[in-house]
Amino acid sequence: MDKNSSLMDLNPKNWLKPFHNTSVWHLFKMGLFYHFLGLILMFLGSNLATSVIFDYSTPQIPVSISLAISAGFFEEAVFFGIPTYLSGHPLVILGSGIIWSVAHLFNSGIISIETLAYGGFLFSVPHIFFSLRTWTSGKGWFAIAFHSGWNFSFLMMYCGMGLRECSIINDGKFDVLNIIMAIATVFMVYLAYISKVKKKIINRYFYLIPVAILIIGLFFLLEEQILF
Repeated sequence: MDKNSSLMDLNPKNWLKPFHNTSVWHLFKMGLFYHFLGLILMFLGSNLATSVIFDYSTPQIPVSISLAISAGFFEEAVFFGIPTYLSGHPLVILGSGIIWSVAHLFNSGIISIETLAYGGFLFSVPHIFFSLRTWTSGKGWFAIAFHSGWNFSFLMMYCGMGLRECSIINDGKFDVLNIIMAIATVFMVYLAYISKVKKKIINRYFYLIPVAILIIGLFFLLEEQILF
């Protein structure tokens, strides 16, 4: 059954369907499959961009340990968890995943053909299917853990190779806000899970707490971008 389920889950025809096997070990293997596929696309895309676009260099975005970990929580909750519990339709989740993936093009903060993060964008594409399938399989917690763990592991590898400077926090205000917003979004997903899956009545005013935190957090982040 494990071999058959692995073959079925690897088949591109099933990439918008829940996993046949939802054991932690199987999900881990599928996560590695999709992410190594992403690494191949990233390598090919970065090399193509370097050879085709004059004066192109892969953007180096400062990432702290706290930001790398909290990004997994925030991105999974916003772009996959919330769409899963609001709709549950794979095409809706695919759509929000595409928005998340395209956003990686603009990681440098500068909109120019010479600065777009083509490699990061291509790397994120296979992850869309991994997260979509993991959430629809009822294992969203694993998608969050794998995403954050992958970010942390690769950041540590880059730091160990001297490709990046490692720090727990780069920008105190920015990183702390991201951590708080990540916790707020995960709390929203948890409330939706309790309501949709556990069929428990949740007072809608509970949602106001994380929503207010997100609005205030976004306000401070945008204010900082406008001022600087």
